[in-house]
Amino acid sequence: MLVFGMKNYSFILLFTSLVIGISLLPSVYGQDNISKTITKKNANPIVYHLTSNDPWRASIVISDATNLKNLGYNVTLLLSIEGVQVGVKNPHHFLNLDNVVANVSNFIKDGGKVVVCGVCLRVAGFEPNEIIDGAIIGTDEITPKLLTNATVVTY
Repeated sequence: MLVFGMKNYSFILLFTSLVIGISLLPSVYGQDNISKTITKKNANPIVYHLTSNDPWRASIVISDATNLKNLGYNVTLLLSIEGVQVGVKNPHHFLNLDNVVANVSNFIKDGGKVVVCGVCLRVAGFEPNEIIDGAIIGTDEITPKLLTNATVVTY
């Protein structure tokens, strides 16, 4: 007959708790960096759709998009309606968007993609040659491809 002392019982309880606890951890903790990179590369593209020229809102979008891009995700910034203001070289001066436009330019320089709605651009009074360097005009061909299988976050 086996007799368990309190010390043995505590050890068995601790061991069992550890085994159960480890088995409940998400499987991502068992992945190496290569597996995590493959997972990100195979993830759906992420499109941050900015419809506002509000500096606070635009700054949050650019920050989020930059962070995810730096983590290896396929991220695009889509600017429409009033959001086109942050995608032009010289937005209306009274909006005080110079810092935000600089952040969008840095996003592009660091490998981010920016698509500007062409119709919205014209409605806002801008010409296609006024968009910031590296941004592209959204067309009937580009926009549907951009949104196919994408996770879209709208601000």
